[in-house]
Amino acid sequence: MAWTLWRLLAERGEWFDECFDYDGAACYQLSIAGPRGGDLRVVYCGHTGNEGKRMRQYGRDGSHLAEIIQSHLRRGWSLYYRGWCCDSKEAADAMERRLLAKYNFPWNLVLNQH
Repeated sequence: MAWTLWRLLAERGEWFDECFDYDGAACYQLSIAGPRGGDLRVVYCGHTGNEGKRMRQYGRDGSHLAEIIQSHLRRGWSLYYRGWCCDSKEAADAMERRLLAKYNFPWNLVLNQH
């Protein structure tokens, strides 16, 4: 198993949430790329029982990250995601917790352990 390639989720207020091809459990990361291009910065780690449905939630209303996502999009940032397919939601949760224990993701305000 491995991470998928980064996929564009939103750019300049336009959401690309209609073409998700995986509806299973996954650990996922969100990243942003600056208004002048540049490297992706990983800002969030999460898990879900249905990756396609979860990404569509972000595309529809930003979900629980709506305010911070909209703030970055208004300033010209682009939002990307990648996923890691898991056998179950519990396995995706365990992977997320391992990543949160190891890395500090700036948008994971509650679960970061650093």
